[in-house]
Amino acid sequence: MQNTQIECIDAVQLIRTRDSAETLFYCDPPYFNANMGHYDGYTAEDFELLLKTLAKIEGKFILSSYPSDMLTQYLSQNKWQSIEIAGIVRTGARIGNTKRKTEVLTANYPLNGI
Repeated sequence: MQNTQIECIDAVQLIRTRDSAETLFYCDPPYFNANMGHYDGYTAEDFELLLKTLAKIEGKFILSSYPSDMLTQYLSQNKWQSIEIAGIVRTGARIGNTKRKTEVLTANYPLNGI
């Protein structure tokens, strides 16, 4: 953590101003295609702006999201790598309130060994 920097600004602005060949961005935005609760307001347009920004960077990125047609399109256009991770998510305070979800990790570099 010695060379870690934490910023509190818009993610797209941060990516645009801090991008370099040596940069690795880990992006975990609100999932526009899920019930976001307290993240209400993050839209498909916001997600697409993030994808467009990531498509132009010099550095590397890894993005967490749920599957979507929009993500599939960007994966194909940019030859990004992805893996899907199936899991169970708790949907409430009660025991047994769970739902199966698939999360996608997307990167602009090989995801070997994940």
